[in-house]
Amino acid sequence: MAVQLICPSLKCRKLLTVPDDVRGKMVKCQYCQTTFRVPDAKRSAPPAELAAGKTEK
Repeated sequence: MAVQLICPSLKCRKLLTVPDDVRGKMVKCQYCQTTFRVPDAKRSAPPAELAAGKTEK
């Protein structure tokens, strides 16, 4: 499945579609040539205790 993301360059901000197999790798925007890393796949949600901001004492 393809990944859609926005170019991180504030001057560009074009919508890009890249293959799923490039997650975690460096890619270059086809419009402005900015090089950036495609984010990894979303991980599972953190445990409820961490999400609520509770810490062990």
